[in-house]
Amino acid sequence: MKKIVIFSLILILVGIGCKKANEKDADLLKVNWVLSYIQDTKTNAIKNYPSDAARKISIDFTDSLNIFSFSGVCNGGAGTYSYSSSTGTIKISVGTTFIYCNYVEWEEYATQNLNTAFSYKINGNNLVIYSNGSYNLFFTQN
Repeated sequence: MKKIVIFSLILILVGIGCKKANEKDADLLKVNWVLSYIQDTKTNAIKNYPSDAARKISIDFTDSLNIFSFSGVCNGGAGTYSYSSSTGTIKISVGTTFIYCNYVEWEEYATQNLNTAFSYKINGNNLVIYSNGSYNLFFTQN
């Protein structure tokens, strides 16, 4: 009888651990992430998002079909993604329209570095996407 109780407790604890891993996934998915600043991958210098930009750059990861959406200062786009919450790896492929406007270079920073993303980390309401490109991208939950 003791063995059955102990085995049942182990199964419950394993089930709780699996649920927590899925909750971390939900933090990345179905959230509107807004770009706050970028960090140079070589010097670690921070560059803040322009406060007078017409719109904020944002990204969304859907929970079905691994569709990724991008909303820029003056352009929009979409793509695909894959990730592993257990290893923190991520791969994103995004394409956008191209209309010139003020701060369009921020869209280029975002899309170029999203397309070379290899890792991510969520800490509270903050998402960092690490890139093999020029900049790491720092987002906050909207």
